[in-house]
Amino acid sequence: MSTNLDNYRHQCSDIIVDHERGEIICKSTGEVIGSLLDSGPEWREFLDGEGKARSRVGSPLTKSMHDYGISTTISERDIRRLKYSQRMKMYNLRRRMASTRMRKSKRMIDALTILRQEVSRLQLPQLVLENAAMLIRKVVENGLGRGEKIKSYIAAAIYISCRLSKIPKSFASIISALEVEEESARYAYRKLVELSGGKINARVYKPIEYVPTFVKKLNLGPGSEKLMYRLSKAVEKTPMLQGKSPIAVAAAIAYVSSAIMGEKRNQRDIASAFGTFTDVAVRNRYRDIVDNLYIEVML
Repeated sequence: MSTNLDNYRHQCSDIIVDHERGEIICKSTGEVIGSLLDSGPEWREFLDGEGKARSRVGSPLTKSMHDYGISTTISERDIRRLKYSQRMKMYNLRRRMASTRMRKSKRMIDALTILRQEVSRLQLPQLVLENAAMLIRKVVENGLGRGEKIKSYIAAAIYISCRLSKIPKSFASIISALEVEEESARYAYRKLVELSGGKINARVYKPIEYVPTFVKKLNLGPGSEKLMYRLSKAVEKTPMLQGKSPIAVAAAIAYVSSAIMGEKRNQRDIASAFGTFTDVAVRNRYRDIVDNLYIEVML
């Protein structure tokens, strides 16, 4: 990594480096104070002079393309340099090549194209796209997800990929964005788990991971954000998370923090901003927080 962490020591003495998201985080406040920049080569050298023999040409391999991004096409510029008779032959050859590729991989192309569009619309990182593409490839190869059903599998694949990538994204918000039925998406999720060997190694989210999302959606100030990080860490040390939805706990933390910092948000507004829980859930988790942390809030 080309980023020198010493440059950030004057902002925060206790720094956490999140290599998956490329972020430098202050542990005491939870703020993102910088980003990692990798300007080095994407390979390792095992022999002397091996690095010099390699070059940075061509695009990287990607599972989100049906051919992994390694297919070749005859460029328009090269064709125009030829004589007229040869030019016509090359145009016909290029059409035939494209037609052959489409016939062999049409379902895969269509499925991965929809996946790329939805991931881009949800503004999710490349890591999510790559993991989801790997799952969608299994779906198509096993003859599943034909017709409109493919969108249900794409929704389930994006949700699983977000969990694997440690990106807090609720199942309800994804199926709502893709406009698929919940029952169909849940069936697709179960089939994807089966195709993955019956188990998805994804950890459970913590309330602290939802803090940036709540701050953005509720338009909270930096004071409320810092308090939310402090309360989230305090809640993790108590048994109140057992059997509770982490996003509902995070919503209650947002409610408490906004009330204390003088920018109170209504419980119903907090619940409707996400649509995955009710204001009753926020109220119940709020009571848990106040009782366990001995907080007195003047409402």
